[in-house]
Amino acid sequence: MIKLLQIELYKLFSSYRTGITFAIAIILMLIINLGLYSDGEEIFDFLLESLNENFFVEGNVINGYLIAYLSLSTLWVHIPILIIIVTTHIFSGEFEYGTIRILLSQPISRLALLIAKITSAILYILIFMLLTAIFALIPAVFLFGKSDVVIFIDGIQFIQEATFLLRYFKAILFATLSMIAFSSMAMFFAIWFKNTLTAILISLGILILFTLLQTFVLGMFSSLQPFLFTYHIAKWQLFFVHDIPVKSILNSVYFLSAMSLFFMGISYLKFYKMNITE
Repeated sequence: MIKLLQIELYKLFSSYRTGITFAIAIILMLIINLGLYSDGEEIFDFLLESLNENFFVEGNVINGYLIAYLSLSTLWVHIPILIIIVTTHIFSGEFEYGTIRILLSQPISRLALLIAKITSAILYILIFMLLTAIFALIPAVFLFGKSDVVIFIDGIQFIQEATFLLRYFKAILFATLSMIAFSSMAMFFAIWFKNTLTAILISLGILILFTLLQTFVLGMFSSLQPFLFTYHIAKWQLFFVHDIPVKSILNSVYFLSAMSLFFMGISYLKFYKMNITE
């Protein structure tokens, strides 16, 4: 099993797709930071105009912690796209290249092979999210410094500098779970359709549809909200509310964990019953 996992990790991290997604994530974070550093002052002055009229604000309001938070908020749609480009190919690539027949003819169990592929996908997601978090944070702190953070979620939230980093990495950990859940769905489509592009398009179509249901027609479908995974994915922002709603976040953790296990389970059933000639 360990040897099988090592092989899957080698295939994954030696792939140009993996390197490209890492590079894109880093470049996007650097562009956002440099862009806001050179031209963002007027934008922030406009956004904070109402705040300055009603509050006396002392200190560095535009700081690296705020920029890191805004960077992740800006890319919450782009990050899932980059991740599933890699994670779907872990499965569908075997069908596209015809190597699945060689794998299934070896003296290894299909369950062991599936576990190795899912584990490598989860490790990739962990590394990707950590890398994204670091490159959103460190350049921002270097360019803008550190201070307390003012965030507009359900009104105005004042986050103390001393508590921000813990909140930030808890949010990243929660977002990682969200991406594992979303990827587990995309990987199921990769096994079902045996094609990377098809799996990506269907997964993104569902993501867009659920986002629209949640955002624009919520009144009509308000009862469906707890069943939309996009509703739970967005809960990462609650770590930046002054009093973190632990119960609400835990409910989303349970939902996303159950979603991951469900799609992994049906992926195994599909994979186990698959004819070697398919």
